[in-house]
Amino acid sequence: MQNESTSTLGKIPAAGENKKTNRRKKTLLRRAVMKWLLETAAPAGLAMSVSTRSTQYKADIAAFWNQKVRNSKAKKPYQVLKPKRTMIIECYTEREECWPDCAHSRNLAADIKQWKQRKHELESQIRSHEPELREDNVLFSEYTEWRYESSANPEYHQALKKIKELESALLKGTRLEKIRDSGLADEFYLAVPENVIMPEELADSWGLLWVREDMSTEIKKPAGAGECSVDNRMHLVQNIAAAATSDVLFTAGIRENKTSENANKTVLVRPPRGHHQPREYRLNDP
Repeated sequence: MQNESTSTLGKIPAAGENKKTNRRKKTLLRRAVMKWLLETAAPAGLAMSVSTRSTQYKADIAAFWNQKVRNSKAKKPYQVLKPKRTMIIECYTEREECWPDCAHSRNLAADIKQWKQRKHELESQIRSHEPELREDNVLFSEYTEWRYESSANPEYHQALKKIKELESALLKGTRLEKIRDSGLADEFYLAVPENVIMPEELADSWGLLWVREDMSTEIKKPAGAGECSVDNRMHLVQNIAAAATSDVLFTAGIRENKTSENANKTVLVRPPRGHHQPREYRLNDP
């Protein structure tokens, strides 16, 4: 008869199996997000593993949108494309990936959630006691905006300060903080499986995407309003083009030889087979 300890150990997946499962889940997460981007926002270009501050910090997905502007040279083409918006999306499969593995991270996340709930309560009070802060230049009442930052309520400003301090402490030193501080995007999003992270736990500058089991994607929290410089947008667009080049070469069956003795040697291989038949995927497919 098999003893209990042997039976239990037999059910524990090997470390390599866990890593393989997580890699596959992250790949599916990225695919779901890119599908959502194409269907809802149609970016001019996007790529995976895009360098941000340095090659050490690569965004899982980066995308950009263009606008037509007059050619300053007054020559053909008379209209040229100029990046008007950039976005960076980080895709995490586990809660622990979002913050450093420290004992305080869960407590900080819970504190942020409580303070944000208090912030919403105070905003309700402001709407009742300071109606003059309401913006009047909107057509529909459901889209009314309020100048909460101009409130005379000291508790509200204390809540804002506390939230900022807690978010800074939670993100300090994380990959999320380093990518956000690159200043290369107008919008930053974190994409996770449904219910892994709650909207209240994220810094206000980060938006939150939930990817469901059926691979559909939903915005749970819009990204904070922000705008990066023209030069920073162009920098990210160049990095997107560089990252996309490796995928183009792979699809075309072209491999660059990186060995020192044949540094400039490029070889042709059989291109990967295309798959044109639609297939139903699940986020937790084995």
